[in-house]
Amino acid sequence: MTRALAAVLVISWVLLGLPETTSLDVWVHDVVPRPEWLQATAFAIGLVLGPTIGWAFAAVLFVLAWKRRDPRLWKALALHGICCATLLTRFLFDRVRPVEYHLPSYPSGHTVAIASVGFTLVVLLRRGVLWAALAVLVGGFARVVLEMHWVTDVIGAVLGVTGVGLLAAMALGLVTSGRELVSHLDRPRRHP
Repeated sequence: MTRALAAVLVISWVLLGLPETTSLDVWVHDVVPRPEWLQATAFAIGLVLGPTIGWAFAAVLFVLAWKRRDPRLWKALALHGICCATLLTRFLFDRVRPVEYHLPSYPSGHTVAIASVGFTLVVLLRRGVLWAALAVLVGGFARVVLEMHWVTDVIGAVLGVTGVGLLAAMALGLVTSGRELVSHLDRPRRHP
């Protein structure tokens, strides 16, 4: 079941990146308010939630894995790297951004970094799904407010990281099922 879910996520990620823009992109771009205070806040969020947090997390994982000689931490570092590598597909999709910029838009690099950190932490700790989702929402919204990305760039980043991350986590032996990652969200079933 987990492999099927991962495959659906990866296929959705690819299909979402094929059109140049969607009507959802245009609608969100037009309705999102952009007062100066919100843009300043979004800029500050982007300084922390983005590549900075991705590189810092990788450095901390490396040091911990090196000091503790823990194979699970080395695997987590590999998982984080694989998730972050989904960003390289932006050159295949080659989508134009809402503003003039020298790099393609899809998927959002900031969102890939946040989602990669969140996904890896959830795999390691077996909790924190809601915090990871909140971080992705805040970081992704900031990128849309700054007009650096379309909303589907943000959604696509999450789909790609989660789909590729699930496949990689299973291949690395970090999880056997996606249920392990959200088991604390499951309510016990009542048996009659």
